Amino acid sequence: MKQLAYIVILLMGLMACGERQEYRDALLRAEAAMGDHPDSALQILDSLGEHEQEFGKHFRMQYLLHRTNAQNKTDVKFTSDSIAKELVDHFDSHGTTNERVLAHYLLGRAYSDMGEAPKAINSFQNAINVADTTANDFDFYTLGCVYSQMATVYHRQLLLTNEIDARKKASHFAFRANKLQWVFYNQAMSAGAYILLNKKDSAELILKSALEQYRKHGYIRQAIRYSRPLIHLYTENPQRLAEAKTLMDQYESESDLFDEHHELPPSHRLYYYYKGKYYEGVHKLDSAEYYYRKVYRPGMSYTSLDPMYRGLLSVFSQRHQADSIAKYAQLYCMANDSSIVLKDRDVIAQMTTIYNYSRSQKEAEQEREKAQKTLNLLGFIILIAIILLLVIIVISWLYRKNQREKKERIAKLEESLNSAKRQRSIVQEELRKLKENDYEGIIAEKERQEAELTKTIKRLQAENSTYIHSKNKNSLDDFLDSKIAQLFVKKARDKFERPIPTEAEWDLLLSQFSKDNPATFKSFGESRSLSQLEQRICILLILGISEKTISTMTASQASTVSNAKARANEKLFGKKEAHSLKTNLIHDLRQS
Repeated sequence: MKQLAYIVILLMGLMACGERQEYRDALLRAEAAMGDHPDSALQILDSLGEHEQEFGKHFRMQYLLHRTNAQNKTDVKFTSDSIAKELVDHFDSHGTTNERVLAHYLLGRAYSDMGEAPKAINSFQNAINVADTTANDFDFYTLGCVYSQMATVYHRQLLLTNEIDARKKASHFAFRANKLQWVFYNQAMSAGAYILLNKKDSAELILKSALEQYRKHGYIRQAIRYSRPLIHLYTENPQRLAEAKTLMDQYESESDLFDEHHELPPSHRLYYYYKGKYYEGVHKLDSAEYYYRKVYRPGMSYTSLDPMYRGLLSVFSQRHQADSIAKYAQLYCMANDSSIVLKDRDVIAQMTTIYNYSRSQKEAEQEREKAQKTLNLLGFIILIAIILLLVIIVISWLYRKNQREKKERIAKLEESLNSAKRQRSIVQEELRKLKENDYEGIIAEKERQEAELTKTIKRLQAENSTYIHSKNKNSLDDFLDSKIAQLFVKKARDKFERPIPTEAEWDLLLSQFSKDNPATFKSFGESRSLSQLEQRICILLILGISEKTISTMTASQASTVSNAKARANEKLFGKKEAHSLKTNLIHDLRQS
């Protein structure tokens, strides 16, 4: 029975694994269809959602990520940011780079639909910050969408320079993703910003290039759509009305937007304004009025009515119809109310400040993090260097200690060996004499040895006394003749020598002085001991180096050297003056 239970459990586990793989395959199919067929992707995900209760946490978040992305691509308007925030929180900790970029992008799209422009820009910027464009599997298409949507938000707020920069980056990453249609789209869309900046020549060049590329790669519908802003540019210039007419004829013959009555849908009726502008330019005012009035659709905002009122006002002004002029002048003014313009201008200025502050804050935070990482790395390197230095010092000390102990052992062994050899020789000689029964000879030999040892002890005691006495006496001449002393004299006199000694050279000079003049050097450290600078000045004076050169060699001011001389003279000889220090030092050296 137990074996049967185990088999049942195993089969259930395998079935569960099969279902999970089926769910994952469905998610992969939806992801593959997302770019070109988002409607199909959404249908697959809705079907998969029927099994949501069986999903693990991470798989459920992946499912929600792709479903939200499909809704975004099918133009579902977001009314809440709760799901997008949940996606960001999860994938920032558990997702891949592409998942993090997509989550932040969708949060930005939610904020954009909700009218939260600053939050939308901030989310898009976060998506850009987490992107890793060096990864082999990086999704450049989504990053291009981030910049494209950012540009759309900038355009709504009339942050035109920001919009142009974002469009350029969107085109760049769309090209890296091999999405040529979106390359041309972002190029064409940037023309609107150039028009608003009154850079119409730049806008024309961009539009003509985009239309040419659209047609070249077979995107005829898109080419027709983006011919409308070019028509607008041409109708504004009386010299280019013929070009406008050519484009309008092409638009009306190739576009699939017109119904069976040759009417455009409400969202595309601005085209009639361009056509009315053309007829006004060729002085066909009746036709112009007709097409200006066709711009109207129920529920239009004042901003949308602006072109129609402007066109009608222009027509009635040319006809000198006073009543109509007054009527449409008032309506045109309402559409362009100065208080609304002023309000919009203040909002735009506020938005610009918010964007600049947010970007500066983000950059400052990134710089702080970078500086902290650099500081941590530097600290780690310094710590490793200190540890390595300590290890080297310890190893060197142990090696020297071992070598010293080895030499001492060898010396002791050699001494013991020589002593044993000497004792053996003595014993051998005594044995020989004993064998010869020469006791008197042995006694005489011992007495002779005692006399020789006594003489040797007296000699060694005398030499030791002389050595100890010499160690406490100064030898000024030996010091002056030493190589290090001569080097300092050469530095002081030879202009080609480097005048300022190194610390190693100072240490050698002080060591040589203490060796050759121990009595005087001992006085340097007694009672009120001399400072390092005072010691160096005293030794340089003994070498006959001038006070000006001493200032250079010790990197000190002349007044500092003079004060140091006075202090040293007082400490050593009890005289509060600087000029007699050298004489006192030489005298002391000669007497000791």
